[in-house]
Amino acid sequence: MCGEEPHDLTFRIRHNPQLAVSTGRGQFIQLIRYFSIGYALFIVPSQLIQTRVRPSLFLPLCEIIWGLFTLFTYRAPNAKTVFALRFFLGVFESTSWPGIVNLIFNWYRPEELGKRLAIFGVSGVAGNMFLGIVQAALYRNLNGVSGLAGWQWLFIISGIMTIFWGLVGLVIIPDSPAITRALWLSESERELCRLRMSDSGVKTSRIIPFKTLVQKMKLLILSPLSYLFLAGYLQFAWSQRANAYFLLFLKGLQNADGTPRYSVYTVNLIPLGGYAISIVCNIGLNALSDWKAWRWQVSVGAATLQLIATSVLSGWPDSWRTIMAFYFLTFATAAWGYALLAWLAEILRKEPEVRSILVAIAVTLVYAGHASIPLRAWRVSDSPRYPVGFPLAAAFSVGSIVAIMGMWFYVRKYPDIMTWGLDPEAAKVRGEEEVIPRDDDQKTPVERSGRV
Repeated sequence: MCGEEPHDLTFRIRHNPQLAVSTGRGQFIQLIRYFSIGYALFIVPSQLIQTRVRPSLFLPLCEIIWGLFTLFTYRAPNAKTVFALRFFLGVFESTSWPGIVNLIFNWYRPEELGKRLAIFGVSGVAGNMFLGIVQAALYRNLNGVSGLAGWQWLFIISGIMTIFWGLVGLVIIPDSPAITRALWLSESERELCRLRMSDSGVKTSRIIPFKTLVQKMKLLILSPLSYLFLAGYLQFAWSQRANAYFLLFLKGLQNADGTPRYSVYTVNLIPLGGYAISIVCNIGLNALSDWKAWRWQVSVGAATLQLIATSVLSGWPDSWRTIMAFYFLTFATAAWGYALLAWLAEILRKEPEVRSILVAIAVTLVYAGHASIPLRAWRVSDSPRYPVGFPLAAAFSVGSIVAIMGMWFYVRKYPDIMTWGLDPEAAKVRGEEEVIPRDDDQKTPVERSGRV
């Protein structure tokens, strides 16, 4: 849903004569910082709100408000106004990614999750591939139309599109099978959806009392699984930062006579190959993880590839071709995170609130790391070798592998978590019996998720 990125803002500010003059590098960094603050602060609260308010209302309303703030930006007279707008853009965009992941958790069976999560994830990658082209075309063709500058039209069109899709969301977002009232689902289809999930042993989200929410938060805080997942996922995300500087490496390549090896056009084209690798590997490996139930195996395998790539880049070979090859290899490892998310949903199939809040906490901490770690690890002055960044990315890969294996051992030791949730005794008292899946050779949830 919401998807405005910092590079999106970069393009618009550079083409805004009023803001470009009044916004130096320091103020531009502040624009991104205000967005990040709003985004990070509201991720977890947005997921808590959705335990009390229907996502079919909350997510589209946030989308519509996000679109209005985007639209208002075209009239921003100065950088201070944009600071405030960016903060609220971050607040309302923060509902999107974890909210959509939670919808996927609620509507797809465990053996279907990996590929669906990967498709959702790579949609952002594909969007980034075409965003610059679309923006450049809009700016070139609309600049001066109706007395408005091109940058103003960018905000107007973005705002209108966002508001439109928010209105559509009011109709199409289906909540969860347990409480859906989607107009496009008949009563028999709703019942079929509920049976699909219950036959997989999955409990889907409901509107719960505040007291129950507090109890779920306590379970999350007290469970070692929460910390193992966070350790695995955060280090995955922070390690993925390694390919964020590929473009700078390409720009710095020179021929023997000191001239640039690649033109500006080619420099911007080459990373598209990395995005294509990311899309194919992400969907392909996660489809494999669905088919074979290889959640931790795919995660550890991708993390190992990342470890190899970042270890080679840490040594910074003499051959620029070798460096480029291992840069490309880092793009093939994004399946790591989505397989881990799918595995979390399998393990916490009885805890819909815990899994959604845990994902929100993870995204918040990832954002905090992306805002702070580069200040030391990925400094501009260290480009292109990054003597701290690449070794740190390799260390994160190792740390994530250790945490993932910790999750595997924990689930093997406490298999009741798959059947009864994080509080087995209370669940047994309530009589929440496990429902054995009908497919996958009649394997129990533990056998499916913990298969070696």
